[in-house]
Amino acid sequence: MTDLHVTLAERRQEFDGHLAFAAALDRRLIDGDTISIGEMALSARHLLTIKSGLIVHLYNVVEATMTKVIDEIGKELLAVPPSQWSHITVKEWLRHYAAVGVDGNEHTRLEVVHGAALRLLAREPMTDSKFKKPSGTWSDKIILEFSRRLGVDFPLNAQMAPRIQPSPRYRDMTPLEFLADRRNAIAHGRRTFENGANDLTLPEIAELASVTLDYLALAVTAFESYIVGKQFRTANA
Repeated sequence: MTDLHVTLAERRQEFDGHLAFAAALDRRLIDGDTISIGEMALSARHLLTIKSGLIVHLYNVVEATMTKVIDEIGKELLAVPPSQWSHITVKEWLRHYAAVGVDGNEHTRLEVVHGAALRLLAREPMTDSKFKKPSGTWSDKIILEFSRRLGVDFPLNAQMAPRIQPSPRYRDMTPLEFLADRRNAIAHGRRTFENGANDLTLPEIAELASVTLDYLALAVTAFESYIVGKQFRTANA
């Protein structure tokens, strides 16, 4: 069994701690209390910055979780000879090499393909197993596309399905699409840290986090089942 769920639980606990700090600061500011750190008096502007930080932090949990998923699949794959990989697995393993940007002539590109072929034929040691994520920032749709590429069974349960639907509250995006879009706006400077989440209340950020992290837990369960069941192997392996 992989430790994907353990890692996600630790990151969720860390995020919840930061959210609780922001909520405590918000309550103190509403009550009109003066909060100081040294000679600096904390204000609503500082809370706005913290809220943007929560959005970035939440997205980082998504990205870190999916990066670990890819790493765990790669590690398990290394223990299995390429001759036992399923056709889907071989195709997705090759996708990484197909996407490698290689400068040079036909001979240079041939070397890349030749190196991959030698590994698949077990004529050279398999030293790494890398998979290419779908293009775009991680969201529920990107995670689902990645799972389908690998042949991972990832059904949504009756509780999660309505929560992950596009909604006017998220500008007609799904919660995870909204999170990815807002994180990009902050990270790439389209929104400053002061206005990155100024239209979101802390309860709304908490709800966004709840949907996001619950969805990730389902995704982790699906990928763990794929890994533990060695579903990357051929049926007759």
